[in-house]
Amino acid sequence: MSIIFYWLGFIVYSVVVVGMGFYIYRRDLRRGRQADANEFWDAKKNLSASSAGLSISASMMSISWSCVYGVQLFYWYGLGATWLLVIPWLMAMLGFFLLIPRFRKLAAFSQPEMIGQRFGQRARQMLAVPLAFVFIIWCGAEIYASAIILAPLLQTSKHVMLILMALVVAAYSSLGGFEADVVTDKVQYLLVAFFITTMAYLGLHEILQHESFSTFLAKVPAPPKTGVSALSLFAAGAALIILTLVSYLPGWLVETDVWIRLQAARSAAKARQAVGIAAANSLIFVGLLPMVIGLSTLYLYPPVNGIIPPELKDGATIFASLMNDYAPVWLNVLLGVGLAAASMSTIDTCGNVAALSICYDIVVPALKNRSQAGRLKLARVISVLAIVVAYIYSLFTESLWDIFYLSSGILTTTIFLPMVALFLPNVKSRQVQAAIIAGFIGTLFFYFLESRGHLAAFEPSWLAATGLGYILWGFAASLIAFVSAKRFGFSFAHAQYAPETGN
Repeated sequence: MSIIFYWLGFIVYSVVVVGMGFYIYRRDLRRGRQADANEFWDAKKNLSASSAGLSISASMMSISWSCVYGVQLFYWYGLGATWLLVIPWLMAMLGFFLLIPRFRKLAAFSQPEMIGQRFGQRARQMLAVPLAFVFIIWCGAEIYASAIILAPLLQTSKHVMLILMALVVAAYSSLGGFEADVVTDKVQYLLVAFFITTMAYLGLHEILQHESFSTFLAKVPAPPKTGVSALSLFAAGAALIILTLVSYLPGWLVETDVWIRLQAARSAAKARQAVGIAAANSLIFVGLLPMVIGLSTLYLYPPVNGIIPPELKDGATIFASLMNDYAPVWLNVLLGVGLAAASMSTIDTCGNVAALSICYDIVVPALKNRSQAGRLKLARVISVLAIVVAYIYSLFTESLWDIFYLSSGILTTTIFLPMVALFLPNVKSRQVQAAIIAGFIGTLFFYFLESRGHLAAFEPSWLAATGLGYILWGFAASLIAFVSAKRFGFSFAHAQYAPETGN
C-alpha cells in the first residue's frame, strides 16, 4: 500500500514543477516576451539576492554531490572527508565573493561570451565545447544518482526512473527557461533542506537512544578507506588532500552554473549577498549535516575488516538504507519527494548550462540572420536535447568519484586559464585557443592512460596512489600550449570579433 503514496508524492511534485514552467511560458506569451531569446537564458538579469543565492544552494544540495557523494566521503574517510569537498567549496565561495566586482564589469552573460569579446568568436565557441561536456556529465551523474535511490522506494527499475527524471526536467526547463530553473530551485531548496536535516536526525536519533553523544563519537569505527580514527581530520592523506585542492579549486572558481546566477543578479551587491546565502547553506548542508549522516551510518552499518556492508553498495545507497530501516512510511513519502527535488534542482541547472553553451555560444553566433523567435525555438529544442544526451550518458554511469574528479579537473585544466587571461595584458587569441584544446584533449588523454595504469610507472608513488595525476598533466599541457603559442604565429582560426589591445 505504501508504494501508492510514494508514487502519488512523486507525481504531485512533478506536476507542480512542470506547472511552474508552463505558467512562466504562458505569462511571457501574454506579455509579448516570447520573441526575446536572450531572456530565456538570463531571466532579464533581474534576480534578487535570495533568488540567486537559493538557486545556487539548491543546485549544490544535490543527490549526487552533497547527498550521495558527500555522505559517501564521510563514510569512507570520517572527518578527513572535510578536505575532499567542504573546504574546497567554501574556499571557492570566498573566491566568488572577491571576484564578483571584476566579472560583473564584463558586458557579457556566459563565460564563453566573455572570452569571445576579447579573444574572438572562435575562442568563444571552442571554450563552450568543454563546458557543455562537463555539465552534460554532471547532469547525467545526477540522473543516475537519483535513479538508484528512488527506484527501490517506488519499486520500479532504475531505467524507468532515469527516463522519468529526464522527462520532467526537460519539460519545465524547455517551457520556462532559466527563470523556471531558478523559480523551481527555491521550492526544491526547501524540500532538500528538509530531506538532509531529517536524514541527519534519523541516524543520530537512533544512536542516541542507546548511547550518549560522547560515547557515540568514541565508538565510531575506523572508516573503510583509512583504517585510522574516524575523527582524524587528515585521514585522507596529504597527497589526496593537495591533489583535491589543485583539481577542484581553480575549476570551481570559474564554475559556469554559479557565475550565470551571479551575472543574472540585479547588481554586484545583490550577487555578493547571494554568495553569502549560498556559503551559509554550503556549511550546513554540504558540510555539517552530511558529516553527521556519514558518521552515523559508519556507526549503524560498520565495515567489517575494511569491507563495506553489501547493502550500502560502497556507500551509494546510504540514504535508501536509512530510510528503509529507520523512517516510518509517511515520512518516507515526504523524504522521497525531497530526493526528487534534490535531483531535479541539479539536473535542470546542469542541463541549462550545457544547453546555454551549445545554443547561445556555439550555434546562435553562427546564425547571424536568424530571428529572435527562431532563436527562442532553437533554445527550447536544444534544452531538451541536452537532457536527452545526459540521460544517454547516465545509462553508462558507474562511479561518481571518477565523474566529479574528471569533470572538475577539466574545468581546472581547460576553463581556468582562459578566464584568467581575460585580466592579463598582451595575451594573444591563439594562446587562449591553444590552452583550451591542449587542456581538454590532454586531460582526456591522460585520464585514459591513468585509468588503465599506464602512468603509474612514470609517476611518484604518492601521486600514482591518488589516481589523479592526469589532472596535473592536463593542466601542464594547457599551460605549455598557452606559453608556447605566444612565441609562434600559428592560430586555429581568424577571430571574427574585433580584437582588443593585446590581441
